[in-house]
Amino acid sequence: MDPATNPYRPGAGRRPPVLAGREPILDAFSTVRRRAEELGEGDRSWVLNGLRGVGKTVLLNELLGQVTQRGWITAKVEATSSTPLSLSLSQALVRAMRTATGQHPVPRLRRLLGVFEAFYLKLNTATQTVSLGADVDLVKGIADTGRFADDLAALFEVLGETAVDLGIGTLILVDELQEAAPSDLTAVNTAVHQIGQGATPLPVMFVGAGLPSLPAQLADATSYAERLYDYRPIGLLSADAARTALLGPSAERGVGWEPDALDQALAIAGGYPYFIQAVGKHVWDAAVTDPITADDVSVGGESARREVDEGLYRSRWERATPAQRDVLRALATTGGEAAVAMSDLVVATGKRRVSDLSVARNELIKKGLVYAPERGVLAFTVPGMSGFVTRQ
Repeated sequence: MDPATNPYRPGAGRRPPVLAGREPILDAFSTVRRRAEELGEGDRSWVLNGLRGVGKTVLLNELLGQVTQRGWITAKVEATSSTPLSLSLSQALVRAMRTATGQHPVPRLRRLLGVFEAFYLKLNTATQTVSLGADVDLVKGIADTGRFADDLAALFEVLGETAVDLGIGTLILVDELQEAAPSDLTAVNTAVHQIGQGATPLPVMFVGAGLPSLPAQLADATSYAERLYDYRPIGLLSADAARTALLGPSAERGVGWEPDALDQALAIAGGYPYFIQAVGKHVWDAAVTDPITADDVSVGGESARREVDEGLYRSRWERATPAQRDVLRALATTGGEAAVAMSDLVVATGKRRVSDLSVARNELIKKGLVYAPERGVLAFTVPGMSGFVTRQ
């Protein structure tokens, strides 16, 4: 097939040509959007949690796309351990305020802009002024205490009141939320908790995305987080969804698959959204005729595995020290794709105590190679990593 017309799109955060298997989430958000616009009422905020490469970032962008052209006030950031969430979120909200002034009458935004300016300047103390796309008077006494948890809650309230007045909603998206500091998670929980306590919840929707450990991290920050969010796990695709994700893009180009070739490709990809796109891309490039054959899949599937091995998996493997690799090997051989108790890893590595693995465990978590689904347990953050480690 012509590589120039290849429809598949492997890559971090890239939208696949066919977003299969995620319809329930997108449909549920459509309901949230309609409630905000038609009733001026908010719904519970969401947490999307899942392994790397299952499409969490793509989903955040899809939610953003649903409301961007409808005049919603929106902000999207990626949390990092090196930058306080208060800083990155406040900077994203500057862009949101500028966009809002170009979409809505400035007189109806003045209070929000004045409150936000005070909020921003209190957090960014080195900054004397901030341009929000309109001249407004600073509003003091709201969201300007310097305590991020209290100020974010107050800002969310003003955002919600403004959204009701404009007949829209507010959408705040934070990717990689598990990287945020515990104090920032507390602030987010506090703000989300407060906007939902009125007789009519304000239409401010917060959606955080992160690893499967994120729900536990939020609960550690504030105990009521267990009941605060609508938790939506994002997993591997079902057999039907994986089939649609692989067949759909080629069908749009008028290219089919022989049944055994399709089954072989799906078995290689294993329902992993990132790998489905990689397999599709390489099989397409290897194919000579239409329909795609099992021979094409044999060649392209091997190329796809090599790409994922050398890119996604090897980069993680090479960041690990010899001691950390011992833990990764033990994790792969003992549990495969499943989580493993630290006590079992102690036995597998020939150590005497769990504390003997503590340093390696903590460093592997910091590097994003593993995560703790629950206390005393460890698992890989990327599907298929166990197979790569075993092949080493």
